[in-house]
Amino acid sequence: MKKRIAIAGAIALTFGLLASPASPAQAASCIKVKNVVGKNYQTAQDIWRAQGLWVVPAKDGKGLGRISWKDRNWKVIAQTPKANKCVKPNSDVRATIIKYTD
Repeated sequence: MKKRIAIAGAIALTFGLLASPASPAQAASCIKVKNVVGKNYQTAQDIWRAQGLWVVPAKDGKGLGRISWKDRNWKVIAQTPKANKCVKPNSDVRATIIKYTD
C-alpha cells in the first residue's frame, strides 16, 4: 500500500498535479496589477503591457463615450482590476480616463 501511495505521489509531482502554494509555476501564473491611477493613460498602458496584461479600450470617466485618440492627453482616474490584485498573464485590464482639461 505504501509503495502505491509513493508511486502515485511521484507521478503527480512529475505531471504537476501536486504543487505547493509557493512553487515557481504558481508564482509565475500570478501578476500583481500595478496601480496606474493618476498616471498619464499612455504611461499606464505601457506599464500594464510590460507586465504581460491585455489593455482593453478605456472608459470615458465623464460618461460621454469619448475615445482617446491621443492617449497622452488623458489621465487615469480608476482601473479594473484594482491595484495589487493577482491575475493570470494576458488578463484584461481597463482604465477609466478623463482629459486633463476636464
